[in-house]
Amino acid sequence: MHSAIARPAPAAVPGAGRASRAARFRSATVTHDIRPSRVEPARLGARVLVVASASDSGGFGAGVASSPAASRDPLDDHVPIDRTYDGLRQLHASPDVFLVDDFLTSDECDDIVAAARARDMSQSPVVYAGWTNDVSEIVTTATNGPALWAAVLAMLAGANGEPGPGPELLLVGAGAFVFVVAAAGAGALAWVKAREAQLSGMRTSTSCVLDGASRGEVAYVRNAERLMPGSSFATFEAPTAIKYAPGQKLAPHFDANRGADAEDAQRGGQTLATLLVYLNDVAADAGGETVFGKITPASPLRVSPRKGQCLVFFPASANGAFDARVEHEGAETRAEKWICRIWRHQNVVNPPFGLPTTWEG
Repeated sequence: MHSAIARPAPAAVPGAGRASRAARFRSATVTHDIRPSRVEPARLGARVLVVASASDSGGFGAGVASSPAASRDPLDDHVPIDRTYDGLRQLHASPDVFLVDDFLTSDECDDIVAAARARDMSQSPVVYAGWTNDVSEIVTTATNGPALWAAVLAMLAGANGEPGPGPELLLVGAGAFVFVVAAAGAGALAWVKAREAQLSGMRTSTSCVLDGASRGEVAYVRNAERLMPGSSFATFEAPTAIKYAPGQKLAPHFDANRGADAEDAQRGGQTLATLLVYLNDVAADAGGETVFGKITPASPLRVSPRKGQCLVFFPASANGAFDARVEHEGAETRAEKWICRIWRHQNVVNPPFGLPTTWEG
């Protein structure tokens, strides 16, 4: 795990968006902005993005698949989606990024906003994803280096000219070894806490978790199931509504977690797919784009908020392999912006993270 690095905002390009219950910030973080066009294929610099929809004449745009057959990158073997889904467009291939027009109706979007307004909208939480990996690396480094040297030096200092080592001398060395390892562990945990506090300032939105009760939420969950054949609401985190007031933003981050096996075991494990719906329009000159800073080479992929559109991408492969290529951010907005996010996890997501077990839509 590395430390998050904020980079200057890149130049605007057509693109995408996202939200989450807890933003997962990781080290080696890169900036992202995204804006999509509503009808025309988006462009990345001089490169025209591929469009995949029911109107395509077979091949790349047809059928249920995880990624184009020509792609050989194992990370492109993501959760399958129905490439014939009405309104589906592909903004980028390898990594795959899709946009679905009219995923929700205007009224369904308004239903979700109304449900969110009726709840307590608190500052969106931040999770320092992968902290267990970082602590493990620090402790391992201390164990294999400084702790061993401390033990040796303590034993040498304790010898005081005695003819040879004895049990007492071994205990001195062991004590020094344990002390250095414990100090490294405590220091690593303190650093993680400080880093998490620092990262909380990089996300300034407010959010709330919904329970799937409103008509808009039901449509959102059921449409997500249809878009991803074989997926069930049981593997979804409950929809999370997020509001950005003018001046608010979300710094570059990942939705997946290198330490998911340990850190996300109680919330379904690794995040395999992100479905982010824009609940209102934001004017083209008002910012608020979702930006994928690593999807280049010309300019980062940017998607502007358009009411009812759903941005779909895959933070990890189907087997849970972390994909750093889809690091993204929510660019600062100069107008109110509402989004709602569903994460599709590797395993069943039980309450309080998932929908109620009695949920039937």
